[in-house]
Amino acid sequence: MKTTALCAMALLAAGCARQPDQIAATPVATDRYLQMSCAELLASRTGRQTAQVRLEQAQHEAAEHDKAAMSVIHVPVASMTGQDREDEVARGKGELVAVDATIQSKGCG
Repeated sequence: MKTTALCAMALLAAGCARQPDQIAATPVATDRYLQMSCAELLASRTGRQTAQVRLEQAQHEAAEHDKAAMSVIHVPVASMTGQDREDEVARGKGELVAVDATIQSKGCG
């Protein structure tokens, strides 16, 4: 019985939202950025950085909610209610890497 409870808790914990700094960037091809001018790339990066900050704040809140819920009711509520934005955070990080790589390859300031 004790082993079953521990296994169930481990499975639930595995479903918890992760902190943004624990999420790796999803690889994104730079192809669609190659045709952009430096001004467009820099504007794109600024917009993406702003969006990424918002996404990471939401992800941090989801991770904190899951952490609190797990300590009280042993259920990752934020993850179960669709508040986990891990995929979006990873994609956003990947987009920023792709934009930055293109900016660097084009020698934009």
